[in-house]
Amino acid sequence: MTGVANCRAMELMCLQRAKADPANGWKWLGQADRWRALGKREAAWRIQKSNIQQQMTPGPMTMGPNPVGGGPQFKQQG
Repeated sequence: MTGVANCRAMELMCLQRAKADPANGWKWLGQADRWRALGKREAAWRIQKSNIQQQMTPGPMTMGPNPVGGGPQFKQQG
């Protein structure tokens, strides 16, 4: 399970505890908000990380000034 999934699971557990324990519901709702925020930060971090990795991959190779067959300086004169 990813960090985002773990945060979501903890958020849901806290929401269930808030329903089951109305006397301390305020505490569990606060914890659920905390886990929701952590999950959002984790998701944003993962997106940022993947964007950085995509930027670091090399693009297609480009040809230099002399193609594989050689440039004009390598043509045979006859």
